[in-house]
Amino acid sequence: MKQIPNELAPCGVFCGACPSFNKTCLGCASESKEQKRTSKWGCKIRDCCYNIEEKDFCIDCSKFPCKKYRKKLLDTHPEDPKFRYRHEIPETFIKMKQIGIVNYLEYQKRRWSCPSCGGIVNFYHYKCSKCGKKVTV
Repeated sequence: MKQIPNELAPCGVFCGACPSFNKTCLGCASESKEQKRTSKWGCKIRDCCYNIEEKDFCIDCSKFPCKKYRKKLLDTHPEDPKFRYRHEIPETFIKMKQIGIVNYLEYQKRRWSCPSCGGIVNFYHYKCSKCGKKVTV
């Protein structure tokens, strides 16, 4: 398995926009045990990608989107705008396949940057972590 950026989760979530990233969590792709957030170690999607299917990303699997993926991400909170980022994953994943991982990471960083101050827009609240402005991503 090749080294993938910590900001890119195997499920397609951009960890760089998570409020916990670089605070209590180093990202879903990180193998470092030196972090407080430990929920990723029990993630069935991460385990399937890395240990069962031996893939870097779910989109590399012929079963995508599988039952496990749907249950954890796509079928959860369908009407809740805080979780809109989850429902956009299949579409943004396709973009990764088209432009490659490096360009995709840059695309996600731009996408989740505040147009006012350049800070990180966190999902769930869609608010800049630096200036506090609400942002539509």
